[in-house]
Amino acid sequence: MPTRKRVTPWRTLSVAQGNALQIVGLLGAAALAWYAGREGARGTRWMVASRLLAYFSEHAFSHWLVGRALGIRFTGYGLHGTSHPRLYPPGARFFFSHLPLLSARVDPASLRAASPAARAAMYAAGTIGTVLVGLAIPAYARWRGVAGARRMLVASGGATNAFVVLSEALRPGGDLSRAWRALRERAE
Repeated sequence: MPTRKRVTPWRTLSVAQGNALQIVGLLGAAALAWYAGREGARGTRWMVASRLLAYFSEHAFSHWLVGRALGIRFTGYGLHGTSHPRLYPPGARFFFSHLPLLSARVDPASLRAASPAARAAMYAAGTIGTVLVGLAIPAYARWRGVAGARRMLVASGGATNAFVVLSEALRPGGDLSRAWRALRERAE
């Protein structure tokens, strides 16, 4: 199988810079979700803003958080558009290729030294973090009576998360595919 070409980042951030940016983003998303709940039926805009802000902060940070907990080191974060533009139709491809997304950059020696289970958990963490936050924000908003929260929960839980999970599971370079390969390596 040919090796996947890595996306060249527009900018590279240190681990401290990337983590600070993502923690601020996640705290901001939590504050916006809380405010949406406080506004009740009138909090729709705040709920949407919360979900969008979290979207830019959850995935790479989840990789780092789980990876570090399991002893995997990181060299920094790359800032770039989507790492898999070919999955999108032409209009969306341009849009997603220009979104400022972060990717966790793993220290290759540390990754090789990690156990297959640790590698699998680190790879899966990004997708799992995205799915959980994608469900938590609209679920909280629905509990608090925010207008449109049910629709967002269905859209986020159904369409968005299904796309994320399927793309990460079916793409050879997807996080869930890598996690599965690491687990299979463990079994061999």
